[in-house]
Amino acid sequence: MSMTSLEYSQLDLVAQARHLLRHVQRGAAAWSAALLGESSYAQGGRQFGILMYHRVTDSAPGQPEPTWNVTPARLREQLGGLLKRGFQAWPLRKVLEYRRRRMPLPRRMFVVTFDDGYANNFTQALPILSELKVPATVFLATAYLGTGEPFPFDDWAAKGAAGVPADAWLPLSLDQCRQLQRTGLIELAAHTHTHQDFRGRLNVFRDDLRQCRAFLRDELDIPEATFAFPYGTKKLGFSGPTLARIVREEGFRCSLTTEWELACIDGDRFDWGRFQVDQRDSAAVLAGKLTGWFSWLRDGGRQLASYLPTRRSATEARESLATAPLRLGRFR
Repeated sequence: MSMTSLEYSQLDLVAQARHLLRHVQRGAAAWSAALLGESSYAQGGRQFGILMYHRVTDSAPGQPEPTWNVTPARLREQLGGLLKRGFQAWPLRKVLEYRRRRMPLPRRMFVVTFDDGYANNFTQALPILSELKVPATVFLATAYLGTGEPFPFDDWAAKGAAGVPADAWLPLSLDQCRQLQRTGLIELAAHTHTHQDFRGRLNVFRDDLRQCRAFLRDELDIPEATFAFPYGTKKLGFSGPTLARIVREEGFRCSLTTEWELACIDGDRFDWGRFQVDQRDSAAVLAGKLTGWFSWLRDGGRQLASYLPTRRSATEARESLATAPLRLGRFR
């Protein structure tokens, strides 16, 4: 049965309402962080925020916008703006040391991470991190370092196209990795060897982790490393207790998911969430995420959105929830 124009109009209104709700959440989180400080979500001394970046490059003329990207200028604005607001960036290893010693964390402390290991983390992000003295952890999909080929999971249509700078899509080289290490500002860490969908393939996941760990040890002299799950969402099974148990058994120091939530210093270090950062995020919005207001408003927004009908068509509704993120390149 076909939908009437009235029904289409109603669905458009629903989509607009959802878009407006997300926009209001961002704005409200920014204002709340500026005017009210930390929310009850950000408990002093116990909770902290981890930011998750991927690609750092400018747009290429005549090409679609890069996916999973923040431009260099925006990265400087975001991190510089947080520092001006009294936030301080810590290396992940320092957080783990404080956890080991059961020491409280300072308020407004956060951690910066980059997933996958793009060459632009060296060419574009490192100069900004060095300028601002912001430490970061780069999680490497080790099978692809120095190959000269795009990551097989990179969903940007312009990767490798003429006129697109190579560092916008190339993986890091081993020499670039070693230079990152020598700065003393960058920690290199594990993002599996091949960055696959390991759900339901626990033995494959364990073997892949061992390959990644051996690579980090043999090529980059990293005897033990932190870890971030590829794709990383618990709801869809890309992370969770079963996979985290294997990470723990294989000797990694902690594991990070892609759940948009504050991490708890005395909670399970193999279940720490992170906040994805994109080009739309101002420093004020990131402050809202790091102080807990975004989470508080998001939870309220989800409850409100549950009362709205969905816009999915019958065909879309038949798609598998488990495989859609991989097809769409949505969760990294």
